[in-house]
Amino acid sequence: MTVQTVDHFFNPASKEFIDNPVPTLEKLSSEYPISRFDAWQSWLVTGHENIIKCLLDTRLSTDFNLWEFAPDKKPVAEMDPFEKLMNNNLFFLDRKNHLRLRKLALPAFSPRIMEQMKERFKVLVQERFNEIGTPASFNFAAEIAEIIPTQAIASLVGIPREKFPIFDSLAYGVVRGINPMLTPEERKDAIKGVPKGLELLNELIDERRANPGDDFLSTLILAEDEGSKLSNLEMCALVGAVLGAGSDTAVDLHSYLIKNLLQNPNEFDALKGDETLVQGAISETLRYESSGKTGLARYASEDLEINGYHVKQGQMVQLITSTAGMDPKIYENPSLFDIRRDHDKSISFGQGPHYCIGVTLVRSQTEVMLKELFKRFPNLSLGNEIVYDYNHHNARRMDVMMVNTNL
Repeated sequence: MTVQTVDHFFNPASKEFIDNPVPTLEKLSSEYPISRFDAWQSWLVTGHENIIKCLLDTRLSTDFNLWEFAPDKKPVAEMDPFEKLMNNNLFFLDRKNHLRLRKLALPAFSPRIMEQMKERFKVLVQERFNEIGTPASFNFAAEIAEIIPTQAIASLVGIPREKFPIFDSLAYGVVRGINPMLTPEERKDAIKGVPKGLELLNELIDERRANPGDDFLSTLILAEDEGSKLSNLEMCALVGAVLGAGSDTAVDLHSYLIKNLLQNPNEFDALKGDETLVQGAISETLRYESSGKTGLARYASEDLEINGYHVKQGQMVQLITSTAGMDPKIYENPSLFDIRRDHDKSISFGQGPHYCIGVTLVRSQTEVMLKELFKRFPNLSLGNEIVYDYNHHNARRMDVMMVNTNL
């Protein structure tokens, strides 16, 4: 089959795309279901059905080292702390090691542990809103969305409140350091807080080993499968993976959830009248407006075909998951924001063996934030300023989203 390229119109780093990606994504999905994007040296896959097939195809791996352009892997002895962390990251492991780590980690993300954490999340959220006070307006993106997700993960791990700044530096390093577009100097600056953050994590892990309790870290420490247990480095890497996916995803989810609710006042009013719709609103936000500029990267472990297109071993395949939520074959009136919509076929948190391990964490902290927001500011409305970070490496990140409290 003739391979079509999309470089002539698809530029997810452009201001036009970041401001409004819908026209580009609709064109991509309807006219180029499988295509090549030379700027990324990658295949692009769109549409719900095509993406599901790829997510379930074990020949498409998350192991970055399979990529034809991957740099030679350093010996572990030559890796810096950040590189060692990424070398053990759940999202970049080969299938065998991914399944092992995931199996050992799952008990720490159980509903019981997450329910315990809800009370801690409530305290954190209340403290944050107390600090904001009762202004006429405030920057929701910077004062809520950027802060609460990382603090929620710090609380989950058991970081003492006074050491949150150290954990914040670790989070910044993990999220920023994976940006392949950084210069060596920029990367060095981004990850400078990683060693101290890892030192803090190792101290906590050692404390829990000596005195295990009924908490997240203790559950990881005590997890065992056929004699296999998690090492300190693997636990640190797991926390890094949660930071990379959980905090970064939740930052954008918080902002886009509020943006879309306030732009659809009937849905906002319905939600205030029935809080059982909160999880539906979260799912609909993830479907309706993706914050991503990229997709989910997979790497061919062998030659294969996707809908008749030959993908060679080592080639990258980017799954443009935002197009799945716009697929009219799956969602009726996909351009309508409807918090009562059925999301049984959602792939917002992945599918198959890579289904997001921290989905309950993200949903719980977002629900707690939203309910407290309603309580404090029942008449909230969208302000007149939204400013995007046009240089963010993988997200349509909002630096500024002003809201009016109307108290």
